Amino acid sequence: MATKVKLTAKDKEAIEQERQRDEDDSEQLREREMFYSLFQDSPVFEQLDTALKNESVFHAYLFHGPKGSVKEEAARLFAASIMTDSNGLLKETDASEAVRATAAQIYHGDHSDFIYLNGNRKEAIKKEEVDEIQRRFSHTASTASGRKVYVISHAENSSLGAMNGLLKFLEEPADNVYAILTADNVERILPTIRSRCILIPFQPLGKETLKKLCQQQGLDEEDVHFISSLALSASEIAEVSAGRSYQTAKKMLKQYLNVEGSRDLLFVYYEYRYRSKADKEAGEGVRYKDARDENLDTLNMFFSLLIMAFHDALKNDATEPAWYHKAVNDLRRDADFIRVLSEQMKIAAEARDRVNRNNDLSLVFAEAIVRLEEVSNDG
Repeated sequence: MATKVKLTAKDKEAIEQERQRDEDDSEQLREREMFYSLFQDSPVFEQLDTALKNESVFHAYLFHGPKGSVKEEAARLFAASIMTDSNGLLKETDASEAVRATAAQIYHGDHSDFIYLNGNRKEAIKKEEVDEIQRRFSHTASTASGRKVYVISHAENSSLGAMNGLLKFLEEPADNVYAILTADNVERILPTIRSRCILIPFQPLGKETLKKLCQQQGLDEEDVHFISSLALSASEIAEVSAGRSYQTAKKMLKQYLNVEGSRDLLFVYYEYRYRSKADKEAGEGVRYKDARDENLDTLNMFFSLLIMAFHDALKNDATEPAWYHKAVNDLRRDADFIRVLSEQMKIAAEARDRVNRNNDLSLVFAEAIVRLEEVSNDG
């Protein structure tokens, strides 16, 4: 009779962690498969796929396009395809077990020949971070494929020193080292860097495509409608929909449209209920930086949703949910609604442009609400 092994609490915890990792890996693989099928019909897909098949991959690429395009996901896919020596863009479901394992390492950032530098943050990319890429690649031996790839996401958010360091790296490219840069705003990249890269333009995902992605991720009807209007990338949908900034922005929209609460009290509610505040005691509650970042996201999304509402009212194109459809139709009641809504949409867009770290956000919000009401009252 076999002896029954009794698992310790530590053993059970390790088993649970492994199970959770496997579950996460499966979910991430499904998301990558979803992206692959979405990206496959793109002209950019054909261009990158052909370069791999013809073994004509250049040493440096700059993927650029507005927020909401799939350039970040495409950069990782292209990197994985280069490093696994794929004949075309890598389709993991058709690959060998060894290739899938290598791809998983790359996506997790665990591969010694792959470096991912994320510039999607408040502080600029430093010169030391770019120098570290060169140092690591010059001191580590390549693995099986002999290829090394680094991705710098949101490369426009680099200090001048970092850009000059990157320029030197690009001017003297090492054999089998490939750079993939991404940027929302290509004009903020030094012209000398742009000239040393193959520029690949990306377009934002269409609203219907984003709706389909939202539905595939299990969002409810209300969130599908609003999230698909925020020009997000495919990878941001789940994170944003679950985040407090989006949920707060949606509440603010409902109050502005007099669905939940009164528009007249919106600024008061923003100051005392919606605005995230740093705790006065150090180490307690929300840090000042985190509170400010959350408020930036909240107001950016609120003004984006407001612009959408004004646009839908102008076009008489409001769809579900039912409360939104009714509220937007109510915006059309004024005889001069075309002029009023057009001006209000412009005000909301200007306010959204002013939502940045250099401005007093409460003042930006208050001024926008006052201007919106003045236009409405003039109508």
